Formats: sequence, structure tokens, C-alpha cells
Amino acid sequence: MAAVMAMTDRSAEWPWRSGVPPHLPRPALMPKAFLLPGDPRRVDFAASVLRDFAIVGQNREFRLGCGYFGDVLIGVCSTGIGGASAEIATVELAAMGATILIRTGGCGALADDLSLGDFLIADEAVRNSGVAAVYEPDRTRPVHADSSVSECLMDTCRSLGLKGRRGRCLTADGYYRAQGRPTTASGRGKPALLDSFATAGADAVEMEAEVIFAVACACGVRAGAILAVHAHRRSDGWLEDYEPTQRNLLRAGAQAAAAVVKTSDQ
Repeated sequence: MAAVMAMTDRSAEWPWRSGVPPHLPRPALMPKAFLLPGDPRRVDFAASVLRDFAIVGQNREFRLGCGYFGDVLIGVCSTGIGGASAEIATVELAAMGATILIRTGGCGALADDLSLGDFLIADEAVRNSGVAAVYEPDRTRPVHADSSVSECLMDTCRSLGLKGRRGRCLTADGYYRAQGRPTTASGRGKPALLDSFATAGADAVEMEAEVIFAVACACGVRAGAILAVHAHRRSDGWLEDYEPTQRNLLRAGAQAAAAVVKTSDQ
């Protein structure tokens, strides 16, 4: 065992090898800013937004590509579903040198003034996720996005003519019962759970933002989130053709990320 350990710089505590993380592909040229969709398939949508976009690689749920918005190199890395995998992506991107992380994902709206296809810029996550609590255990303390990232996201939505507003999200650690859904097709959901989310101040429910905000803060990087309304939990509406909305989501995220990078470099 000692001989094997001597041949590698990897350890159980920090299982990287020669600067390469155990989960994410590592780009040869590391972008400062990354967009974080959940679904690996949505990473490829960035080819319609970023110049010279190319996939670096994929391992498990983590698909990573890079391209240019103007003259700013932007990365796109899927996080997979939920807080556990979002934590991995956030930690490993920050450790590789990323300084700006923007979640670009879907959400289920709770607020009446949000409609299918609208956008919510999440300034704050209502405390709910057990994964985020590992990084910020005091549940009386809110977990915030970086204000300058949120401002750039809102400005970008206005410039692109996208309907959206700033607000709060709630991050659930599960998709079905954790979001008030039934566990069988004939089962009954729990609308009272959604009521409790709204009473706590949530405009929408999703599955990664609180974790990304909390982990990014712990890692010393800036994070934000722009969420597309894929479903409306009050009206029970579902956005079937979500691809145009996803492309707008990535366009807004990339434009805002490039603006934040340029402002930071001044």
C-alpha cells in the first residue's frame, strides 16, 4: 500500500491527480466564468450562443464545453440533478480557477406573476436544502447570490427583451415528494408543502441554486442564477417546447457572464 501511495499525488481526502479533479473534465484554457445548466444535453445548446464552442469532455453527469462570447472565454458545465452533484461541480470549478458561476436552469413557479417561459433572477435562496446547510448551517442566515452578478443578469434580460424579474427561489433536495408531487400517477400531491414554500418567500422551486450559492461563498467565488419557468406549480402548467427558452437562458447567462468578467478585469 505504501508503494502505491508513493506513486501518485492522489489521496482519499483530496482525490485529484496532477491538478485534475476526480469528476469534471479539465479545460486546457480555464474560463473565469461558467454557466451551470443541470441537464448535460443543454450544454450543447451553447454552440448557438458561443463562438468556437467545443466540448471538452464528459464524466457521469458532468458535461463541459467552452466557447467565446465576444472576446471572453465562457465555460458551460452541467451539474446534474440536485444538490449533491451541484456541490461537486461548484467545488471543482472553483478549485480549477473559475471565479464566476451562473446557474442557468429551470424552475417551477409559485408566484402568480410568473408565467411559462418567463425568467427569474434569484437574488436569494429560501433556506431548505440539507446539502447547503453543510456549508451554511445557520438557517436563520439567508444564502444570497452575488449582487453584481444578479444586476448583470437583470440588465441582460432587459437588453434582450426577455420577460423576467428578480426574486427568491427555494431549492428542494428531491423532485417528487420533496416538491409536493405524488409518487404514483394516481397518487395525490401535497399542495400544503407548496403553500409553505410560498409563505417562506419563495417565488419558485428548483433543485440546485441554494447549494451553488452556499458552496460558492465558502469557496470565495461569485455566483448567480437565472431560472426559466418550465412549470407553474399553481396552475399546473408545463412548458412542453422548452428548447427556445433554454437557448435564451444560455444567451442571457453568457452575455451577463462576459459583462461580469470584463467589469472584474478593469
